Amino acid sequence: MKPAHDKVHTQELLHTLYSMAFLVEVRDPYTGGHLWRVSQFSTRLALACGLSKRQAVIAGLGGFLHDLGKVGVPDSILNNTGKLSDAEYAVMKTHPALGAQVLQGHPLAPLAMDAVLGHHERIDGRGYPAGLTGGKIAETARIVGIADAFDAMTSTRPYRKGMPVAVAIEQITVNLDAQFDLNFGHCFIELARSGELDGIIGHSDIGIPLHECPICGPVVVVQRKHKGAAAEFRKNSTLSL
Repeated sequence: MKPAHDKVHTQELLHTLYSMAFLVEVRDPYTGGHLWRVSQFSTRLALACGLSKRQAVIAGLGGFLHDLGKVGVPDSILNNTGKLSDAEYAVMKTHPALGAQVLQGHPLAPLAMDAVLGHHERIDGRGYPAGLTGGKIAETARIVGIADAFDAMTSTRPYRKGMPVAVAIEQITVNLDAQFDLNFGHCFIELARSGELDGIIGHSDIGIPLHECPICGPVVVVQRKHKGAAAEFRKNSTLSL
């Protein structure tokens, strides 16, 4: 068992990471709890695939931090409601490497670095930033990549409605062993079909669904205090790291 002061220090370090992560959602409010949802999906997927509690906690942390590099992407690109030009997309594709640079040097960086740097890699090698293939992509990155893609497909943005869950599942199915890891992908599909993810999809926190408002925009995010939103995760992290 870790000494109490070690646990307190770990909590303090985790808090600095959460603060960094929430800066992304402050800049892009239409993500509407995206980091929380990806973290929840990632944690549950890791457990469903038989990974240890510690590995699941690390996957959840990676889910919270995966888009950290978007703090360095210009607002004109980050909040673009249309199709990005080739030049703009090239800038957007720098966010994994930017996130790794921001994270580098933090005492807990090794726990989240794989997810931050590798969540856009693809099994077939057509991802970025390194074009890694198959098992060369870290497990955490493969898990967070599925969770990130699923949330992107099922979430409503200013320029489009989110896909129905069944359609998003079909998209994952047809891209297994190409964009998505085969084993983790099958596990995620089973999770989604079982209804276990229903309390996360379309929510910004536990028990808090997203709301639509014709005046404020398509999505209104209602969250608990940031400290409360991650409380359970921090507790589990402290116990397991």
